[in-house]
Amino acid sequence: MKKGGILNAQLMYELTKLRHRDKMVICDVGFPIPKDATVVDVSLIDGVPDAMTTLKAVLNEIIVEEYAVSASMAKRNPKYRQELKAIFQNQACKELAGQDFVDYTKDAKFFVRTGEFLPYSNILLVSASGVPSASSQFDVRF
Repeated sequence: MKKGGILNAQLMYELTKLRHRDKMVICDVGFPIPKDATVVDVSLIDGVPDAMTTLKAVLNEIIVEEYAVSASMAKRNPKYRQELKAIFQNQACKELAGQDFVDYTKDAKFFVRTGEFLPYSNILLVSASGVPSASSQFDVRF
């Protein structure tokens, strides 16, 4: 039996399949996930798990070289935006207008639906290379 880290088998399976430059999304309960997308639904009740807890668990498993958020996050969910800036110090960030962000997520390999109810708690992650010399500056762990 796995002794730690992410215990959700479907989420671990999807994370393990990510390759360099693949995209995944961690989203709140209201995000418009495309109809035919692969969804790992980890939501349980209002706020459980929250987006930040889910993100930190994912970052212990993969390396992210860039990320994207909605430009509205800064105004509508400033605490979450500040937390992201503190976490991602070496990663490039794209801040996209509302529908542009939704459109940008359409080619994500999968979506992780959390129990997050705070607005604009959605983040697209772009996986880094597994080569340490190319990705060590992007490694974030909790």
